[in-house]
Amino acid sequence: MDIVIVGTGNVAHCFGQLLKIHGHQVKQVVSRQLEHARELGEMLNAAYTNDLQDINMDADIYLLAVSDSAIPELNDELRLGKRIVAHTAGAVPLSAISRISSNTGVLYPLQSIRKEIKSYPPIPVMLEASSDEVLRRLQALAQSISGSVTVTTSAQRLKYHLTAVLCNNFTNHLIAQAKAYCEAEQLDFSLLQPIIKETFDRLEKHPPETVQTGPALRQDEVTMQLHRQLLAGNEYLQLVYQVMSDAIYQFHNK
Repeated sequence: MDIVIVGTGNVAHCFGQLLKIHGHQVKQVVSRQLEHARELGEMLNAAYTNDLQDINMDADIYLLAVSDSAIPELNDELRLGKRIVAHTAGAVPLSAISRISSNTGVLYPLQSIRKEIKSYPPIPVMLEASSDEVLRRLQALAQSISGSVTVTTSAQRLKYHLTAVLCNNFTNHLIAQAKAYCEAEQLDFSLLQPIIKETFDRLEKHPPETVQTGPALRQDEVTMQLHRQLLAGNEYLQLVYQVMSDAIYQFHNK
């Protein structure tokens, strides 16, 4: 298919590369920052522009790979008639682009994506569409770049987005906090790498609720009090420790 990509962030880079690899042609890259449009456009052998008025009107599908906050502005400014347009956001409803076209959809990658990576991990794609025909076209596009394609509603997709934040963003932040604590206390963070790896390796074989360990699970108040004392100088992290400990105990004793 011939594709126009609006946006030049992580998702735009990822989809652009995957589409090119799998035989599609990115006809044009559109971004308000001309230099960003040029960078991605040249990478994909595509035309580029920073003016919505110059958008190519001959593509099969228009992908809005922009930030959530940029979608309302596009909905006000971009007009594509009956051309198929799809946004890529997890927490934005299908209706958010209803003024752009009468044929709308969503093509949301349920994955943590950074444009710097050279080899993309498996990317489940979630679809939604305003009609069966639009869904059929988006399915064909999604199935060409992903081995996992699921149709969801806007409400379901938002819930998946929430759970992705819990699994990925929150977990990564906890590890970042552990690293910061090690640095402050002159500890070797690299010694924690094996347990971090083991934590995620287990989840490929076992349900997470069956492999929970630690003092909160067994209500080892002596150890938890020692930990809280160590965090006395960091009120924020001490609160996180207490909330997480309470959550673990309540989850396993409900």
